[in-house]
Amino acid sequence: MRSEAQNSVRARAIEWHIRLRDGDGATWDAFAGWLAENPRHAEIYDEIERIDLAIEPLLPDVIFREAANDTDMSLDPPASRVRRWVFAGGALAASIAAAIVIIPQFTTSRYDIVTGPGEREIVTLDAGTQVMLNGSTRMTFDRKDPRFASLVAGEALFEVRNDGTRPFTLEVGDNRIEDVGTIFNVVHDADEVRVAVAEGRVLYNPGKGEVSLDAGQALVDSLSAGPVRVTRASIGSVGAWQKGRLVYTGEPLSQVATDLGRALGVRLTVAPSIAGRPFSGAIAIDGSGPDQFRRLMPALNVTFEAGPNGWTMKPAGAGR
Repeated sequence: MRSEAQNSVRARAIEWHIRLRDGDGATWDAFAGWLAENPRHAEIYDEIERIDLAIEPLLPDVIFREAANDTDMSLDPPASRVRRWVFAGGALAASIAAAIVIIPQFTTSRYDIVTGPGEREIVTLDAGTQVMLNGSTRMTFDRKDPRFASLVAGEALFEVRNDGTRPFTLEVGDNRIEDVGTIFNVVHDADEVRVAVAEGRVLYNPGKGEVSLDAGQALVDSLSAGPVRVTRASIGSVGAWQKGRLVYTGEPLSQVATDLGRALGVRLTVAPSIAGRPFSGAIAIDGSGPDQFRRLMPALNVTFEAGPNGWTMKPAGAGR
């Protein structure tokens, strides 16, 4: 029989398993603190994760029967539903245990880290490799493989330990970046991927029309603009957002708007009539959020207009 203390830890592990699906940096820090409290916490959390993965393929064939006074299962919060499921009875628990033994391939060591608008997070993968996530970014890492990461969406700066025998692999949507030791920045937006290298060398999509980038080079892979475009990049501008600067050498205002929105923690779109207008210069993020828009208007020759769905960058004088 499980003790009351064991059941309490398992209930807590289930709660963490649910919260981490959409957890921010603070949530992951709190989770790490909980793991550090007792070595058994990590063991029990892994057990819950294995159970979830083993059960998931069976759920379409499972019928949940509620007590007569439970009129609407959907009213239960997720944690209470999972708690009732795990502790429902010995027969189900035995079935789950059997599933863990029979279907070990469902076990995963991968986890996600998500930053909110305007937030930043540093993830250390090993002694010489770290990743800094910009705001509004989602990444996947592997507890068992510090030489792997996936940039689901957003922006991140990578400082990778040199290892010529085992390249660091970054997945960016359907694309792949390989690196043996360097510093580079990657942006993954809805319709394009941007890579810039500050030190060393990376390969973009090795083995399938690969593109090699050395320090001081950058590329743009856009779904709407044809082949991959390689350009020069100022080494000092690569990842400059971590120091509160955004540096441009002829990039379109659509990119400036996306970067500003990510850095300031606001939703910012750009009017189609000026989306392609190039901009060159440096923008210092002063921490004032949307209040900074007023000071940026003369430099960008635009105006900013607030609306119910965020801010819009428009031609100078529009709406005045």
